[in-house]
Amino acid sequence: MIPLREQEYIRERFGRELQGKVKIDYFTQKSSPLYVPGREECVTCEDTRQLLEEVASLSDKITLTVREFSEAQEEARKLGVDKVPGIVLRGPANRPLRFFGIPSGNEFPTFIEAIIDLSKPRVEAGGERAKQLKKLKENVSLTVYVTPTCPYCPGVVRAAYRLALASPRIEAAAVEIAEFPRLAQQLGVRAVPLTVINDRATIAGAVDEAGLLEAALKAVEGGPLGAPTQTSGGATSQATPGAGRPPTSGLVLPR
Repeated sequence: MIPLREQEYIRERFGRELQGKVKIDYFTQKSSPLYVPGREECVTCEDTRQLLEEVASLSDKITLTVREFSEAQEEARKLGVDKVPGIVLRGPANRPLRFFGIPSGNEFPTFIEAIIDLSKPRVEAGGERAKQLKKLKENVSLTVYVTPTCPYCPGVVRAAYRLALASPRIEAAAVEIAEFPRLAQQLGVRAVPLTVINDRATIAGAVDEAGLLEAALKAVEGGPLGAPTQTSGGATSQATPGAGRPPTSGLVLPR
């Protein structure tokens, strides 16, 4: 799935930059020849598995564990996985980063960078960012909805991931919304990136790390959960969930 030339480039980067071991927990779903009411077939689960196997083969510091979602409900619950394909990345600091869907297209470089960041003992925020992070008095969940072709999404996902690595109070996940049309309909996702903070507030559009942290602080200070409030960020790209099988080729090299 990953072209050989790109595999060599990533292998070289992993060899140079990976510091500690990284665990990839992958939750998948077997295809069924029978119709099961209420169950949606996972059209990208096998492609996602192949992609993760290729990534894991590029460094002996990366281990991949594959679990059948229906047979590993307790482990999925502990790792915060509620849908498939579900990916959890963990490094020496044991601060998990989650990705739901196949990390292809524009999201592939972010996925590689996340693995490299996770391998470090710690990712520290400097200066004013560190002071802002210390103001968090409760846990914050950042969920970024993306598509593989969105040019603005990777920056938001990377910002969310880096905040999660810098603070034990922040959890971050990315969701490739085109693979979850029912969820997209429930949430009313029409454009990406869309960031949801603790189910209290949403940010529509591109936002940098500082802006995301500022929004998280405001959401935490906003009191009890209620109807989400929306903040306009930067540029967006149209979300087209349910338009068919998301692209699994054309991986963008993380230069």
